[in-house]
Amino acid sequence: MSTFAMSDKYRCFVNGIENLGHTVIISDTVEIFPFPEQKHADMQILPINDKIFILNECTALAEKLLNERLIFCNKKVGKKYPGNILLNFLFLNNTLYGKLSAIDKNLLDYCKENSIRTVDINQGYARCSTFVLNNNAVITSDLSIEKALKNDGVEVLLISSGNIVLEGYNYGFIGGAGGKIDDNTVAFFGKIQNHPDYILIKKFCKRHNVTIKVICKNMPLTDIGGIVKIAN
Repeated sequence: MSTFAMSDKYRCFVNGIENLGHTVIISDTVEIFPFPEQKHADMQILPINDKIFILNECTALAEKLLNERLIFCNKKVGKKYPGNILLNFLFLNNTLYGKLSAIDKNLLDYCKENSIRTVDINQGYARCSTFVLNNNAVITSDLSIEKALKNDGVEVLLISSGNIVLEGYNYGFIGGAGGKIDDNTVAFFGKIQNHPDYILIKKFCKRHNVTIKVICKNMPLTDIGGIVKIAN
């Protein structure tokens, strides 16, 4: 079983992951962020290889993690976009995708020093916007992510935007509404069956030998800032 970082805004989602046998570390509260984003793990930490990049503001979360793995950001996070997306990047197949004009310097330096390729895209919330099934298949509603990943040989299921709850905003992102919990299983937070593209999502997962677990079926599909794997 694995250890994950995630928000506890909706306790039923935490309980659901723990009931599957996993360990959950509760994300921090970044008070400078807009309220809907304050507990989003996918905006607070970014694991790459054996390191975990973390916002300077996440002191409580840092205390729960192994210090030797942590790399703190070069600067303080901003209140508004794009200052709030220092770590909102997608790491896949030794490539980092995101809005490079907003990347934290320490993260960019690490990529250069470790021969990690970087790809600039328009979507600043690259990580939030991408649901990864495996190294060869992802789901997104963002055209710039679709184009970049397809150019790199990744199969992309493009779905419609919206139909995901994120309190305080019109809608949330698919990447924040769940995540991969083991090699052949993904979890969705809330009833993915109500999404208009559910049949496409279900077929895409099946084709890639991935099983869907629905956490809290009585809840709508909800963006809680995803689920970030910390350790096996």
